[in-house]
Amino acid sequence: MQNGTSNEWLSERAYGICRVTLLPMYREPVPGSGMSSQLLFGELYQISRRTKDGDWLFAEGENQAGTGWILSSQHQQLEEREFLFFGQATFHVTTGTIGKLIWDKTPVYLLPGSQLHADQNELFDWAASFSFEGESRPFSEKVTRQQLVTIAIGFLDAPYLSGGRSIFGLFGGSWLQLVFKIGGYRVPNYLSALLTAGEEVGLAGMQAADMLIFGNEHGIPSGVGLYMGERQLLLVEGKVRILEFDPENWSASKNKSHNAQVLHVKNLLK
Repeated sequence: MQNGTSNEWLSERAYGICRVTLLPMYREPVPGSGMSSQLLFGELYQISRRTKDGDWLFAEGENQAGTGWILSSQHQQLEEREFLFFGQATFHVTTGTIGKLIWDKTPVYLLPGSQLHADQNELFDWAASFSFEGESRPFSEKVTRQQLVTIAIGFLDAPYLSGGRSIFGLFGGSWLQLVFKIGGYRVPNYLSALLTAGEEVGLAGMQAADMLIFGNEHGIPSGVGLYMGERQLLLVEGKVRILEFDPENWSASKNKSHNAQVLHVKNLLK
């Protein structure tokens, strides 16, 4: 690591909330580093490290939204009591393609999966602080399997973007995380964590809105998809797309030469 960007652990954690449309998180605290994830408006994060020059902060998104380095100029600080309040407060999740928030007389455009905290107390007054134009739903109300599929279809044709987490670019894990978040469920953002999430049901027990984890011919996990039912599959392959899905052709035990095989079928609703 360069001297100017070497980092140090904070003696006490700091806290923040995303107050921009989309906050990028990077793998390293240097210009041009690859993106590891993104935070959406209203999402919370904790800060555990910073670079010695103070230009970069290492953020850990709440509810498995991702981790990475953010620019300190984009950090919106919260006191610990405010962070705890927001973490426990009820909130709405935006569902429309693009919403518009007027906050402190300034417009902010919101993407699907952004958070609007709805509780009222001395720290935050929903009605007095902003007005919202768009579509949202209470996160506390869980949707059905078919509704999850409908939410997933809403991202159709969104392009692949390594580290992306919005309709303007995403990858398999971040797409599933957003779909389930909009539906009222908490699931991980990264493939490594999805491997241990949910309940294994197998191809024989598969239902609409179950997650499939694919691997290469060596059995190494390489991607995820969402079963739509009716032998159709949604996945991110260059973009979010629908494919015909015949379980027999994707079975790892019966077709070891296939470029992608189903390693796991998971129910994430439990």
